Amino acid sequence: MNSFNALIIDDESLARFTLKNKLSDYSNINIIGTAASVKEGVEKIKELKPTLLFLDIQLADGTGFDLLNKVDYNGKIIFVTAYDEYAIRAFDINALDYIMKPVSDRRLQSAIERLQQEDESKGHQAEITLDYHDRLMVSLKKSVHFIKIDTIVSISASREYTYINTNDGNEYLTSYSIGEWENRLPDQHFCRIHRSYIINFDFIKKITPNIMGTADISMQGSDTVLSISRNYYKLIKQKYKL
Repeated sequence: MNSFNALIIDDESLARFTLKNKLSDYSNINIIGTAASVKEGVEKIKELKPTLLFLDIQLADGTGFDLLNKVDYNGKIIFVTAYDEYAIRAFDINALDYIMKPVSDRRLQSAIERLQQEDESKGHQAEITLDYHDRLMVSLKKSVHFIKIDTIVSISASREYTYINTNDGNEYLTSYSIGEWENRLPDQHFCRIHRSYIINFDFIKKITPNIMGTADISMQGSDTVLSISRNYYKLIKQKYKL
């Protein structure tokens, strides 16, 4: 069982203390620090390099989403908050879980178990790297289809599921996480550009710099424009020497 170096980010001192105390019961969770604001959280992530965040939504100087936009962080995220209206947005950025305050022991245990299960699953999947000319078996409208890896245009995350979009305009729902696809797909052709998106370089139509200091990507056969997050922009720049 792998262990995680966790950082708790919450502007309430009692909430930080309570969660830290509850997490002491889990031998695979090592609390390496706490932070009370977006600014402090960004500094601690850069300094301590946690592999797991327990992240509040509303912080004194912004939101947990603001924090994620300011730092290069690719580890696990468990939101811990009193606000339920952000759940959809949280899962859209591939958060592992979304716990409502006050945090119950049973709910926290469920989140940690899910963390362990996903980590074990990711470990198994990482052993199986797909070839660009392999075929996948997926479901569409209650029937089974075989699609070639080299026809995949993009993959998008939606809560614990992902959608595969192919160059014939079809969309396939899968139970794999975006992280699992990132590990399985050949990185000579596929790249993650956002916590919620993976693209196939072979289907890029246009890359356009945007006002956020990153870039937008247009894919062949689609009117949808995908924005590259700051976290992944460096990879795209290296790949295309932008």
